[in-house]
Amino acid sequence: MEIGKQIRSRREEVKMTQQQLADQIYVTRQTISKWELGKSEPDPISRSSLERILAVQLTEGSSSQKAEEADVMKKIQWFAGLLLFGILFLPLRFLWVMIRRYWERPWNRFILIPAVLVFVLWYLHSLKDHVFYFFLAVILLAYLVTSYYFFNDQKMLQDN
Repeated sequence: MEIGKQIRSRREEVKMTQQQLADQIYVTRQTISKWELGKSEPDPISRSSLERILAVQLTEGSSSQKAEEADVMKKIQWFAGLLLFGILFLPLRFLWVMIRRYWERPWNRFILIPAVLVFVLWYLHSLKDHVFYFFLAVILLAYLVTSYYFFNDQKMLQDN
């Protein structure tokens, strides 16, 4: 049941007019009407006053649906960001492998690597804190795994 319907039904049960309820909450009668019609919802302070005066626990109706939609949208944005990061990360890792191959060339060490690092750090700085730390952990893990792979690969070549 929506909050507005809950307010109206409980107000009618206790035989209170909109004006009487509005006077106790310190809002206008029109505000009570808007709440009951679902045109707006009470702010947290008014909501707690309503619950106290009407002796009822108001549950979310349309707001929970909006929150659910917002949660789904956040998940879609997170997945899109992860996918986009994957698309960006793979070329950067390929670039890193190429740089390692041609490490002795000074333009790689002094121009290309700092430029790539600045770009990656700039991108990560634009993210929210928890997303930043997540991607930082993923980057470190991917770096360690690929470095271990290439280190063992070079070690095998030297042993042969």
